[in-house]
Amino acid sequence: MRTLALFIILILSASGCIIPLTKDNNQINPPQNIIPPPKYSIVDADIPLTYYGNVDGVKIGYQIAPHNVAMKSLEAFYEYHNTADDSYKERGLYLADWLLENATYRNNGNFVVWTYSYPWPPYDLKPGWTGSLNQATIIKALSFAYLYSKDEKYKNMIDKSLNAFEVEVKDGGLKMIREDRGTYYIWYPEYVKENPPYVLNGFITVIIRLREYYLISSDKKAEKLYLEGLVSLVHYLPEYDAGNKTSYYDALGNIANDHYHEMHVAQLESLYQYTNDPIFNEFKEKWERG
Repeated sequence: MRTLALFIILILSASGCIIPLTKDNNQINPPQNIIPPPKYSIVDADIPLTYYGNVDGVKIGYQIAPHNVAMKSLEAFYEYHNTADDSYKERGLYLADWLLENATYRNNGNFVVWTYSYPWPPYDLKPGWTGSLNQATIIKALSFAYLYSKDEKYKNMIDKSLNAFEVEVKDGGLKMIREDRGTYYIWYPEYVKENPPYVLNGFITVIIRLREYYLISSDKKAEKLYLEGLVSLVHYLPEYDAGNKTSYYDALGNIANDHYHEMHVAQLESLYQYTNDPIFNEFKEKWERG
């Protein structure tokens, strides 16, 4: 795997910009006319890079985000589906193979997760953190890789990926058990830590993707995980109502910005269509804005 520094040099070289080195100390002296990409944008490279810039005062810069690698793999597969151009399939499989090679095996190889090599200051996460949204997106990318290649290595990795949702966070997995008035509920946190922030949109995306995988594979474990997550969502959803057509982004009381609030509404509409559970329609209508 090429180094991050090489990725950045390749990007700048491709755009016609060569970074000069000073003669005295061999330090990189970047040209003043280079404009960094927008924060959180994904830069196409051999392995896609995400540009974070500074996050809460911490310089993160360019990083390889496994979630975004999976998203780019999915984009390639979508293009292959639409165009039948084999180059898109090859790109999707190439990125899927990178994900295979960069999985972190835990519990003697019984399950895998994908970790981030940089910190995430908003939730005080140190390098090596992981999360269920990341995992669910990678499962979706690997399912497309299996669909278009029929190579069992992708299916085998999906199985190990699903196993992580059955292992508690304290044991290196992706499952949190939440207790409320003597009843226990299962939650798959987007940001894994001992006391996670319980981000709403990430959890909903995870259970939707578990449902999607069950529908295409008939995998009973995926179905079980989806249904367990659904029970938790039904129970905790009212706690994310901030009133006045607003919603909370997480359980810490952070208000969802317009982007994430609109995502909540769209997600609830989808869940209502899937389940016909009136609670999803109730909060969709409550949160909809004219």
